[in-house]
Amino acid sequence: MSELLSLLTLAASTAVCGRLLTYRRMPGTRFRWGVGLCAWILIVCTGGQALQILVQGARAHPDVLQLGILLVLAFLSFRARGNVARILKVD
Repeated sequence: MSELLSLLTLAASTAVCGRLLTYRRMPGTRFRWGVGLCAWILIVCTGGQALQILVQGARAHPDVLQLGILLVLAFLSFRARGNVARILKVD
């Protein structure tokens, strides 16, 4: 069970980090520092968690609740096509 949980958490973390990293702003849209900072924090945290699981393996001990949050975040980030402003609904 621990290996499956680690694998699913790794996949969800990598998916969120990868989707946010590949986001491209549309021409003519303005840059928002707060949203950019939130996106950077999400990329660092999800990427760091994926690296931790890769390095530590099953000893990383991811939690089911962590996986649930990551799955919701992955769903939202793919639905918003990586646009953190759309996830946060900042206008």
